[in-house]
Amino acid sequence: MNDLTGVKVGFFGTPDFALKFLSYLYENNAEISFIVTQPASVSGRGKKINPSPVEKWGLEKNLKIYSPTKLNDPNFRKNIKDQKVDFIIVVAYGNLIDDFIINFPKFLTINVHASLLPKWRGAAPIQRSILNDDKETGICIMKVEEKLDAGPIIKLEKIKINFDDNAGSIYEKMIFKGLPLLVKTIKEIMKKNYKMTFQKEHLSTYAKKIKKGEAKIKWEDNAEEINLKVRAFNPFPGAWTKIRGGDKRIKILKSEVVKKIVHQKNAVIGSVSNNFEVKCGTGSLKILELQLEGKKALENKEFLNGYKKKNLILE
Repeated sequence: MNDLTGVKVGFFGTPDFALKFLSYLYENNAEISFIVTQPASVSGRGKKINPSPVEKWGLEKNLKIYSPTKLNDPNFRKNIKDQKVDFIIVVAYGNLIDDFIINFPKFLTINVHASLLPKWRGAAPIQRSILNDDKETGICIMKVEEKLDAGPIIKLEKIKINFDDNAGSIYEKMIFKGLPLLVKTIKEIMKKNYKMTFQKEHLSTYAKKIKKGEAKIKWEDNAEEINLKVRAFNPFPGAWTKIRGGDKRIKILKSEVVKKIVHQKNAVIGSVSNNFEVKCGTGSLKILELQLEGKKALENKEFLNGYKKKNLILE
């Protein structure tokens, strides 16, 4: 049974990943006392205000929502100080949690993190694990401490990374494993039937935020590295390239490393064969699925059939 009737929760989170956990708690009858999320972003010429997925959902449910720029904001603290909650749940909030929040609930402040801690602390653990060619990852639930993702682990589930997994498929596996794991952890803490395992600090690695420039494919790299980039950046932000002489980006959505030699010795890096095999700095990469800017995703044959120019070179 996943029923959490009577459990009062303060939830800290911002993106879609966080919303999956928030809505699951809500669906399983947890009482969401309040939500804390990052302030709405502003974008575009019209300076459009974009509330986070968590905030948007919370507004629809008519829940209390706070979006302080800093957690030590006196007004924010004043607004929540009389709230009584059993747990603070943190999922991809985007800021460090301070002692005021850590010590706030009746039981614990716990965090859901998308890696096998202490490996890949930080903002982009799924992408970094794929870029690093890790063979497994996982989801951890830990007690929050002030240092980033450094608290003791209460529960974890391992997840195998298959050769054809991308960030999107790993994300889905994280959700599938993580939702029931969070509920199970809450129940065990309430029954005082849990233990905590301290992280080995010397084994920690940092999953820094993905920068825009990282998504551009450099065909001078080896085919294995480029293939990892394609997988790590699908669906977002998308590993991309351009056709020499063209100005539109092409997202590479799916690829595979070619084991045999497919190009002539004098072929330049970025040359594309009839089967859409691209010469890399080392080896070749076969593009299986791609998307021209502003167009729908296509399989390689569909793209080549619709593209008149021959002797393509990517750069």
